[in-house]
Formats: sequence, C-alpha cells, structure tokens
Amino acid sequence: MENLFLLLFLASAAALIVGLIKPKLFENLLKEKATRKGTAAVFGIAAVVFLVLFGVAADTDTSSNGNTDDGTAVENVQADDPSPPAQPVAYEIVETEDQSRKALGNKRLSDYTSEEIALLPVNKKMRYRVVVSPDIKEAQVRPTVEKIISDITSRDNDIDEINLLLYSDKELADGAFDVAMATWAVGGDLGNVTPEIAENNDRSGYEISLTVRDNLEEYLRARGESEERLGFSEDERRQIFKEIVAAEDKARDEAEALYPIDISDPDYKQENLEKNFSKEQELADEYEAQVRVKYGITKEIQNAISTEAHQENWPFE
Repeated sequence: MENLFLLLFLASAAALIVGLIKPKLFENLLKEKATRKGTAAVFGIAAVVFLVLFGVAADTDTSSNGNTDDGTAVENVQADDPSPPAQPVAYEIVETEDQSRKALGNKRLSDYTSEEIALLPVNKKMRYRVVVSPDIKEAQVRPTVEKIISDITSRDNDIDEINLLLYSDKELADGAFDVAMATWAVGGDLGNVTPEIAENNDRSGYEISLTVRDNLEEYLRARGESEERLGFSEDERRQIFKEIVAAEDKARDEAEALYPIDISDPDYKQENLEKNFSKEQELADEYEAQVRVKYGITKEIQNAISTEAHQENWPFE
C-alpha cells in the first residue's frame, strides 16, 4: 500500500515541476487561467495529503505485520498474562472416621420396611482430619481441598460423601477446624445420597462446599509469630508461666504460714497484714529468680510471658 502512495506522490511532484515550468498545460484541469502560484498551491496541498496517507498506511502495515520497512521485527505489545492458578499445599491425613450408613436419600428411615432397609446400599460417608502447611494462603485452600478429595476418591471410588476438617497444626486436630471445612457430596450437602447414587457411584451432581476461616492469613501469621517468641516455643513459654505461677503460690503459702492473715487463725495479729505482704514479696522475688536462672531469661522476658499468658487465658496449672 505504501508503494502506491509513494508512486502517487512522485507523480504529483513531477506534475508540480511541469506546472511551474509550463503552467498553461494545466489550464484545462484547473478550469481557469493557470499561474505558477496557483499550480504550486494545488500540488502543495496534494503533496501534504499524500504524505499523511502514506504515513498512516506505513504505520498500519507495520502494526499488522510486526516488521519495519527494513525487515526489523517490531515487538507487539500484549496484555499481561493472567496470574497462574494457585497450587495446592502439602497435607497429611491424621485421623479417619467412618460415618457410613444406609443410603436413605430424601426419605426417613421410617419410610422403609425392614426388608427394604436390608436391601439398601450403603452410603459410604467418611470424615478426615487433615493437617496442611501453616503457610497456606486463602487462594490455595480450594485447590488443596480438591487435591485431597481427588486423592481419596482415586483410591476408593465407593466413597459417597466426604467431610474434611483442615488444621494448621497437628496439636489442634482434635478440635474445631482452624483453616477450613469442606464437604464433597451431592449438591455440596451431606445426606442427599440416594440408593441409586450409592449403587451406581454416579457423581454427576457432586459439588464441593467450602468454609474458610475468616482472616485466615492474618490468623496464621499471628499464630506463627506466637509459636516462636522470645526464644521459646509456645509450649515452653506456657511451662515457664506455670512455674512462675507456682513460685508465686509457694511464696504466698509460706508467707501465710509465717504471718497468718486469716482472722479465724489463732495466730492472727493485726500487724501480720504488713508482714505477710512484705514476706510474700521477698519470697516471690527469690523463687521467680530461680525460674529465670533455670531458663536463662530476664525479668523483662518473664513479664512478657506473663502478659501473653493473661491475654491468651493460659491455664495456671
């Protein structure tokens, strides 16, 4: 296309030159007396038009072909590639519970005769407690659940319903989930397996319903920071706190034995109140210092552990 415009431009330029030399040759074309000035104006405008059209054509051709006139490749600007899908994380099934029963479908047990119940196929329903990586992101929960279910059902195609409880730590796996809960069943709800579905292993209506802990990543990040703080694991900090409490209890009991403040005690005296308080403080400082020496911690670390314990409602014993 640009070659055509170039030829037209050259032809116009040649005509302009001729017109300037012999303007009378263009009187029939211009329908008026030809002058050098008029001829130059006409062909000047034509030249500008040709140049503009030539430039547009060249740009269009370069954009469509991805090459310049000298054959140099031009990099096409493309939209950013979409982010790759989130990948599942590693997991470990730590507990399996068989909750199978007869496949009743939407009927009640009383809707069947005893003979019919005996002939009903089993709705194989399984519950799994699963520990996943504590670094899991919210976007990785569903892919991880899908992977777990795929792995389970590939090993046992007779499983009709699956309930998953996901945890970030094995020590939490005996309670409510702290990462997510998922159900793989007909329509994503438990209890809809009919005798026909159980008999034929028809999975066409199956869905995964998923409940993810609110603010999962924030929770896991805070829990990770809590797990390793002040140079000790959470279990170690809990033990230190228990020993600090025991030291304070020991100091209080010994102060009470020396200076009873129970008015029903025969040895009670009014001045015992002040003496008891002073002795308890003295003994508490001594016994707490022994705990600090045992674990190699400072008074500041002791106070930080005690503060955490009260904020998290750790047990005293």
